[in-house]
Amino acid sequence: MYCGLVLLLLTAVLLAAEAVKNDKCGGNIRISSASYLTSPDYPRSYPPSQRCTWVITAPGPHQRILINFNPHFDLEDRECK
Repeated sequence: MYCGLVLLLLTAVLLAAEAVKNDKCGGNIRISSASYLTSPDYPRSYPPSQRCTWVITAPGPHQRILINFNPHFDLEDRECK
């Protein structure tokens, strides 16, 4: 029973998103249904020297967003000097 409840909660938390971009780098993402979310324009990289801010919003005040990063998540390009 406990595992089923946890699975149900995790399923409700993994939500699809609709990106509303203010510009090429940053904007608002409103969650609408269960799914996976990737970085905009993935797998392409962001332009150099950018500071990107994304605001992710759940559909309801009592819902949560679960964020798991891919094990190969890199903050910088490996060839960046």
